[in-house]
Amino acid sequence: MRFLLDTNCWMQIARRRDRYQEVAELLRHVPPSAVSITDYALHSLMNIARRHEMLAQLPGFIARSGFGVTVEVVTVTATRLGDVAEAIAKYQLDVDDAYQYIAAEAYGLKLVSLDADFDRTPNGRLTPAAALQLFQG
Repeated sequence: MRFLLDTNCWMQIARRRDRYQEVAELLRHVPPSAVSITDYALHSLMNIARRHEMLAQLPGFIARSGFGVTVEVVTVTATRLGDVAEAIAKYQLDVDDAYQYIAAEAYGLKLVSLDADFDRTPNGRLTPAAALQLFQG
């Protein structure tokens, strides 16, 4: 079983936000080889880091997280961008959410997010706690 963690999960870790422990617990138990991030989420993290004046910490966070090394970075190919547009219209998702949704679908990943907007989609989402429970069987 493999998971795609949405941008908001990674931000919980980077900014030690209110659900930091829940995401950290998931990452403690699930091997990095079973965790993915999209290229879109990675770029979003850079934008968020800039907005919160955290750019100096970003290289260390990326290295510690293992993006592109132990944590796979997945992308939605140009041929699937029409599917992103369709998901935006069909499920009333923002562009970033639709991108995450289609990436999870394309790679057969379980989407892990704190964003309830994904609950409008057929595949839904797992919270970090629910993903951990599923992983542990």
